[in-house]
Amino acid sequence: MTEPRPLFVDTNAFVAIYDESDDHHERANAVLDGIRDRSYPYGPLFTSRHVLSETATVLLYGSSHRDAVRALRNICESSSMNVLALTEPLFERTARQFEQYDDQQISFVDHMNAVLPAEYDIEHIFAFEEDFRTLGMTRVPVDTGEHPEGG
Repeated sequence: MTEPRPLFVDTNAFVAIYDESDDHHERANAVLDGIRDRSYPYGPLFTSRHVLSETATVLLYGSSHRDAVRALRNICESSSMNVLALTEPLFERTARQFEQYDDQQISFVDHMNAVLPAEYDIEHIFAFEEDFRTLGMTRVPVDTGEHPEGG
């Protein structure tokens, strides 16, 4: 088995896990199951309060208040999830990067989700958006090829 690699979890992965109508729901849950049973070489898992905030908001408006509360509770109570803090210098680095990508429509939080993991030498992100590839990260499962049965 390959040595586990740290993995940053983005909003769209969390939303896909908790919103059954999301296009990536089955694949996201299969990846999460693969991480849990150690058939996929990722861990520990990381995210940020900004991702949690965005996840709750997206689920509230796109799914339901119940799903938003359930997601936050499960994520925050999970012993396998580490929440990274965004320091002032990292916020400033994010702002500079956001300014530099003036030809892209990449959200500030997505820039933050590239800057923060880079500070901790985390190269892989559990996400489906193309933006992270543009920002130099390796997306799990999109770029790494993990597929659920039949997917």
